Amino acid sequence: MEAQENDLSNEAAALADILKWSADLPAWQRDALRRLCGQSNLEAADITAFVGICKGDAAGVPLDASHVRDPAASHAVVSLGALYGLSHVNALAAGERLSFGKSGLTVIYGDNGAGKSGYARVLKQLCRARSPKGDAILPNIYAASSGTPSASVDFFIGGQKRSTSWTQGSAPDPMLSAVSVFDSRTANVHVENTNDLAYTPLPLRILAGLAQACQDVKSKLAAEIKALQEQTPAILSKPECKPDTLVGKLIAGLSGKTKPESVEKLAGLTADEEARLQTLNTDLASDPARTVRERQQQPHGWLMQSRLRCVLR
Repeated sequence: MEAQENDLSNEAAALADILKWSADLPAWQRDALRRLCGQSNLEAADITAFVGICKGDAAGVPLDASHVRDPAASHAVVSLGALYGLSHVNALAAGERLSFGKSGLTVIYGDNGAGKSGYARVLKQLCRARSPKGDAILPNIYAASSGTPSASVDFFIGGQKRSTSWTQGSAPDPMLSAVSVFDSRTANVHVENTNDLAYTPLPLRILAGLAQACQDVKSKLAAEIKALQEQTPAILSKPECKPDTLVGKLIAGLSGKTKPESVEKLAGLTADEEARLQTLNTDLASDPARTVRERQQQPHGWLMQSRLRCVLR
């Protein structure tokens, strides 16, 4: 018993250290830790969400104390007392109360469509259950207005009564994870899916999941960078201008922080540059030999001819 208490104490301390350590992590990693505290594995949609947080397209929800499961919950004697105050849960009537006996077996009877499965769906969200994907609670489609499913629950920990409220999408009381819920839908998960029996302490599983998430996010970002590089015009990827010019330096340092006015400034010509360009175009368009003949016919043509020959040489 003493060894078990030490294990729980060590796990609780490790989770507290992870929570404290996460305060200085990037936003997407704090969001990843939050998700890993509530689910065993990260899905592809989670990785996509992390990439969006990295790029600033979305804001993550950081890990806090409410997301960290109490390691003592799996060893404490926890029992349900009552489920009540259900709102927007399937077509269940408001104001009903489902009570459980403090000891023994509680049998709940109802005809088909009476709402037994609706209460079970809420319990699977509140407690621990291996529910299949997409097993979310839906509101009453026939109601005039819809809202977020919510409920209240009374439960006992070692004989002491506690009450808590729950709204779909929020984390339930960590102590309720000591209660397991099993029905026909969770049975399919146990029977049809592969179930590993190896045990990994929660803190290690969370850190391992975060390490894998880092690799997955890195790979996804690298793929996006490669796709953008392939779309980059050759004039930017392999510019013809010299790298030591102002334009060359600008192209080499292009980024999301480059100001448009800096590009526009170098894209045009100043008045002096326009005049110089016009002079060069005129000089290149003229016929040097013809210019010599014209100069020879003018007074002092021999002097001008000598000068032109020097220029042509």
